[in-house]
Amino acid sequence: MKTSGRGILRTAIYGVTITAAFVAYQIVTDTQSPLSRSPALMLIFVFLCPPSLLSIPFGGAEVGSSGFFFLWTSVALLNAAFYASIRALVARRAARRPD
Repeated sequence: MKTSGRGILRTAIYGVTITAAFVAYQIVTDTQSPLSRSPALMLIFVFLCPPSLLSIPFGGAEVGSSGFFFLWTSVALLNAAFYASIRALVARRAARRPD
């Protein structure tokens, strides 16, 4: 089984999409919003987007500011790399396995 570049790229796009959904959820449930954040949903997003934990030290980036979007663009790229590397590692391991 050979790893296709398309499969790795598709998986990286999933990582970016998960981060985009996380950011959209944060914007919709901002402190000025009547909607409140669900702790369970936030934990699911953190589980699906481990690089989001890097946003904790940079907590000064207010939702909607340019710093916020720069931070989350960086997190999205890291999440894409994370998902792509996992896909590549799994494919490499499957290729080593004898049929």
